[in-house]
Amino acid sequence: MERSTIIGFILTLLIALIFSAGYIIFSASKNPTPARPSTVQPSTSAQTARRPLETPKTTQPRIPPLKVAGTEFQPALSEPEAQIKMMRQIATGGSVTPGGTLDITITLEKEGIKTIRALGIQELLPEGWSFDSVVEGSKPDLTPPPGRTPLLEFAWFNIPSFPTSFTYRVRVPNELKDIAEIQGQTLYRADGGELRTDVIKSPMVPSGEKTATTASSDQSPSGKSEEMQPDTPSTENPTSPAPTKASELTKTEEKMTLLQTVTPDKYTPNSTIEIKTTINFSGPKPVTALALVTYLPSQFQFEQIIEGPTPPIAPKKGNTGTLNFVWPSIPPFPFTFTYQVSAQTDAIGEKTIGNEVIYHTDGPQKQSERTVTKILPENK
Repeated sequence: MERSTIIGFILTLLIALIFSAGYIIFSASKNPTPARPSTVQPSTSAQTARRPLETPKTTQPRIPPLKVAGTEFQPALSEPEAQIKMMRQIATGGSVTPGGTLDITITLEKEGIKTIRALGIQELLPEGWSFDSVVEGSKPDLTPPPGRTPLLEFAWFNIPSFPTSFTYRVRVPNELKDIAEIQGQTLYRADGGELRTDVIKSPMVPSGEKTATTASSDQSPSGKSEEMQPDTPSTENPTSPAPTKASELTKTEEKMTLLQTVTPDKYTPNSTIEIKTTINFSGPKPVTALALVTYLPSQFQFEQIIEGPTPPIAPKKGNTGTLNFVWPSIPPFPFTFTYQVSAQTDAIGEKTIGNEVIYHTDGPQKQSERTVTKILPENK
């Protein structure tokens, strides 16, 4: 083969290879190889963003009920080494102003060596009355909400030292026309089951008068014992000597006396005893509220009124503990009032019967001196 022919063949082959390569490149540009699927996971923030937003739930605060059912008080139950005595003092001596407020002081005293491990008080208000606040004293750890009626419950998680006292305020309805009564009882425990004081009853009479709105805040109780001392005179204007002089004049001129006779002077279980009281008052201002308060010993109970001006508010047969006799219309002084009590079958040992008069003129509550008579069983 001639040399020129060989060179021509080689050139033709090269041209053919060049065209083939160009065609392949052109086809590849028209149909590119699909990319491999991505394996990257979506981020957590992206997933969260795609979730629908949830409305946060709000918990409404629990509102305690303002009206609760009353209670039926149980008979007293105590033990010699753990006895609590409950006393109630009404700031105005039992005379209340419709539509106003009233301060009530509870005093607790303890006898016995056992430790009190649980302590609570139940107070039952008259119809239409409501709780306002605790205004003074050893405030219980648990108190009713403002507006609570008629059952009020107070409790201590940390037991206070005895004697202890606190004052709470209640609101009196505008339409108060009749005699009303507050009842209450202290519940407690020592190292056994539930113990209870006597049921304490405090009658109140509408005064029919209007009192300044600041009067209730000035009636701070000073009594810390069963003696129920009179309220301290107001010191709202200490720079003015007039109130002090008027108070001193009232104390020197007013006098409430109480004489008590117990017949017989010894008792026999399951027998009756007569208590004769003579009440007299002297002073320039009339008495507007009057109550005779009797403190019966344990294992004694009220029987009946024997003679004298009958009070509209009086104990019922079988009542024990503190007895209240209340006269809305004041009898002429002096007057004698006799009633009968009985010693129960299980009565033993020396007993004491106490009486005092709580009254009201135109100022704070006042008390007579307490008369106490000791009586022994017939066989001693």
